[in-house]
Amino acid sequence: MKLPCVVPGCHLISKLFSSKSSDFENEALEVHNEYRREHGVQPLTLSKDLCKISQKWADELAKKDSMAYSLNQQYGESVYCGWSADPNTKIKARDCIDKWYSEINEFSFGREPEVLTCGHFTQIVWKGTKELGVGSAKSKSGKLYVVANYHPPGNYSGQFSTNVLPPGAMQFNSNTSKVETNNNLPPPSPNQRNSKNLGNYASDLVNKLKSTSISGDKFEEECLKAHNHHRKNHGVPPLELSKKLCKYAEEWAKTLAKKGSMEHRDQNEYGENIFFAWSSDPSFSVSGKEPVDKWYSEIKDHKFGKEPTSLGTGHFTQVIWEDTKEVGVGIAKSKEGQVYVVANYYPPGNIIGSFSTKVRPPIN
Repeated sequence: MKLPCVVPGCHLISKLFSSKSSDFENEALEVHNEYRREHGVQPLTLSKDLCKISQKWADELAKKDSMAYSLNQQYGESVYCGWSADPNTKIKARDCIDKWYSEINEFSFGREPEVLTCGHFTQIVWKGTKELGVGSAKSKSGKLYVVANYHPPGNYSGQFSTNVLPPGAMQFNSNTSKVETNNNLPPPSPNQRNSKNLGNYASDLVNKLKSTSISGDKFEEECLKAHNHHRKNHGVPPLELSKKLCKYAEEWAKTLAKKGSMEHRDQNEYGENIFFAWSSDPSFSVSGKEPVDKWYSEIKDHKFGKEPTSLGTGHFTQVIWEDTKEVGVGIAKSKEGQVYVVANYYPPGNIIGSFSTKVRPPIN
């Protein structure tokens, strides 16, 4: 089974981040095992080797200041990027892992998924995974990058029904987590190497790629239609398609495809949403509706009528921001088959102090 993977972008954060890496590692282990206990699977141990691998990649992401995946084949991997306008903003390991675990709402237990929309969640509770390593680093621009690596990796096609158990599954007796000090990590078994690993890029996966190849005017019109469908449900005026913004968005989409990384344009006067999809099937495509629906799905985490203390729903709020009038979208595909979608908005949304009045709840 060939499945596409998606990275919607960085999350706005305003929480505490431990200054001691060991504290961050131990908290990450504790939170992972809290969730695993709820699903009746054995706790993970903290591997110092995996922590070194994770830290090395987190440092690399912070240096580049962009989202990317290490392409390692031995370990499962989850990557997180958070940012805030406040340079003193800090975040806890729990905030990152809670975000990954929240994908449980999109998972159907007891069967193999046709497509996977919750690869972070399934990797956290994957029964066959035994070891965890985490690393975190902050870029000069203030973005926090968190990397988690897992061994053996999860998210193998054909193994979800037996490795992802529902909450309340048969419990085990364990109240503590052991720290692994062994420096010799065993290689993955032959059957693991031969399996189709769906989680090496450890990201969200699009709900379903039903469309045929789509680009140009048709893609733009589908994006516009999807935006205005959601805006109508919130009682805000429809957007107009700006060819100027479409050209602007396409330029950045092509830049991302060339660089092979996820990052926002610097000194951008417009609002911006970014979407990334990948599949081992070279013929896969993304419709104009799919990235917009993915951004909008963050509604489940948004609290209406007040200013957020932290924002993990910036894609959603920009889609329905009342004062935004124009949208432009661009799409580009890399040589490796990765699809990048960029949407730019004018006037931009997500203005601090205006969320309670500019982000309306659904009419019905």
